[in-house]
Amino acid sequence: MSRIAHITTTPTRERTRKADYEGIGRKRRRANTLGALSSRLRAEVISEAEQWVKDWMLAEHGYLDIMKNGGAPALAGNVFTFNALQGKAWGRLNAFRRHAGRARHQLLVNMLGLGWSFTSLGSKLYPNLHPDNARKKAADDCAATLEMLASFWQEQRQKKARQAVLIAQQHRKGLDMATLTQKYAIAPKGLEKIIKHGEHILDRPRKLTAIELRP
Repeated sequence: MSRIAHITTTPTRERTRKADYEGIGRKRRRANTLGALSSRLRAEVISEAEQWVKDWMLAEHGYLDIMKNGGAPALAGNVFTFNALQGKAWGRLNAFRRHAGRARHQLLVNMLGLGWSFTSLGSKLYPNLHPDNARKKAADDCAATLEMLASFWQEQRQKKARQAVLIAQQHRKGLDMATLTQKYAIAPKGLEKIIKHGEHILDRPRKLTAIELRP
């Protein structure tokens, strides 16, 4: 009989003992920490977590979603674009690490990147607590860190929007590109994008407040 018939793709017992597997009754299955927290997280928090995973995969492993289903990895001709994307991913990861600290960053790596279970996270973070209490505290830490991640990027986008509006307003008042480039130390190409973004915000229909609607 061919040996091929006996090949199995089920995880070995040693594999299921790794940190990214958790016990469900008598069985062990791959942990899904983000899914387990989904009921207590806002949609935008989950979205930022999913973006973090994409950034981490690209920065750490050089993987892009476009590589799915046989998509080609970086080759001569597009390698510079790929390296630029990878650099931006590293930049976003490091920006949050500087903001939240190394411990929070590592928690995201273990939770989202490596897929550790709450049980494994709890035993690492709170080795002196009862496993059930440690697991609960680890889940709370994960949720708090994901909320922090979403709040951080929301704040960064708001800062960029405010800067874009300010630069666009100054450009409307007559400051030329050369002056703005020198003032903000931004390359002309990037400055053009910022001004365009600011113009888009300024041209949006503004919602009237209740006071403005009074006769």
